Amino acid sequence: MPIDLSPALLRRAPPPRCVRYARVGIAGEFPLPRMTIEESWGDPVEQDGRLVYRRVSQVVSDTPRTIEDALIGYGPDGLTDLGTYKDGALSLWDPPQVVLPPEPSIGDAWETTHVRGGVESKRSVQLMACTEHRNCLVVVSTSKRASGALIMRSHYAEGEGFCSFEALSQTIGRPPVRIWSEAVTITSRR
Repeated sequence: MPIDLSPALLRRAPPPRCVRYARVGIAGEFPLPRMTIEESWGDPVEQDGRLVYRRVSQVVSDTPRTIEDALIGYGPDGLTDLGTYKDGALSLWDPPQVVLPPEPSIGDAWETTHVRGGVESKRSVQLMACTEHRNCLVVVSTSKRASGALIMRSHYAEGEGFCSFEALSQTIGRPPVRIWSEAVTITSRR
């Protein structure tokens, strides 16, 4: 049975083939090295009522290496972060983390507690209008764990999809780390 995906979701976040960007940031007061990251999205597989993409993120500048190997879902619950691979083992979020609901609208908000690998994460999300770009939606999420918090802002442009992010990680006993994307290019599936 074909998976019926929301046209509103696909306009806001069409699955890309490849996303490439420069990741820059600071840790405390110290600048982090600029790295070029490439996210390769594999072909979708139907699984549990959704289309599942394997997204492999690699540093392609500096010393090439994989920094994340994740499963991303498109289905009746919207765009979801399903989990990540580490050392060949898949660790799934329970429940999956909703990045965008099937009908994303400014003002939407939700809170969910997720567990992955025995670690609980209390996540709150709000969809906001972007003041920098026309027809852009910002997904603002805060994930709180016993070890600290991650605040993420991901931007999605109508008709283009993901276009940038900023993140602030605060871990107990460590300086805050702020990272963001620059020079984002997207290769579409079309």
